[in-house]
Amino acid sequence: MRFRSLVSALLRKATILVSRDPSTRYDLWRYVRCRFDLVEGTWLQKADDTRRPGFSFLVAHKDCIEFLELCIQSICRHAAGLDYEIIVVDDGSQSPDLARIAKLSPRLSLHRFDAGAGHPNALQWLYCRARAPYVVIMDQDAVLLDGHWDHFLAEFHRHPELLLIGVRDQCRLRNSPQMLHPSFILANKARCDAVLRPPFFFGAKPKAAIYRFEPEEAYYAFFCKALAHHPGSIRYLEQYQTNYGFGTVAYLDRPEQPVIYHQWYSGRVHALGDDDTIERFRVGDLRGATERFLKDQREGAVDLSPRTTAPDIRRQS
Repeated sequence: MRFRSLVSALLRKATILVSRDPSTRYDLWRYVRCRFDLVEGTWLQKADDTRRPGFSFLVAHKDCIEFLELCIQSICRHAAGLDYEIIVVDDGSQSPDLARIAKLSPRLSLHRFDAGAGHPNALQWLYCRARAPYVVIMDQDAVLLDGHWDHFLAEFHRHPELLLIGVRDQCRLRNSPQMLHPSFILANKARCDAVLRPPFFFGAKPKAAIYRFEPEEAYYAFFCKALAHHPGSIRYLEQYQTNYGFGTVAYLDRPEQPVIYHQWYSGRVHALGDDDTIERFRVGDLRGATERFLKDQREGAVDLSPRTTAPDIRRQS
């Protein structure tokens, strides 16, 4: 521990010398900490497979253990024909029950940060640990519905400018349609590392009219860099809303080709009280929709058809 602290201090002084701009210096320091595994934490389980996998599945988790279990199970089910690894980092959950997650797959490596590092830092840390040429980033509250791996790999082969395939960050509450959302992102890591300068999940963003977001997310830095490199560097998956509150399904070309189910705001719903609000919506209503999805999932009765009725949540005045 003392050796790690000494190395961390030396590297921090080095970043100060390298960069004179305070904001750039901070991003560089965050990247150095993630790249060289200087974020304080503990490996709870490490997969013993030393071969380089074809796919790395990365999940950042905080206070959403039931959904995380579904997420990992869906990866194991729909990646069965792949050579893959799964890396999960717990970002300082209050009461994590991670032992049950560690048992889900021998290909799973599980790490826990001693204190919350924040979502962008967790994503950057995971990305630096990924060993595969293709990286799949998933939110803790996302459930893989179908891999479509052959189709995605064919897209990368046909389009050498393509770096990222993922869900368009466009929903009822936020509309940043040129950005991706980390509920599902498939990255060609070899290409990204070759043509884009890290860090990827935080950092300065190009100042141009097309890069206007509301609200702005730190991980947009990755997609801004990709679009600045080439306008065809991102392939978007569209999505539709289901009848489970803000649960959405992202699909390939048509709604009949689903890729991922995502239950928005599950982490914040866990941490807040029923009468709190998220984007002016009552948390109790959001929690009810989430619990209904989990109940239907356990009973094998999930209805992922597009929403045909009014949402079962209401805006607070």
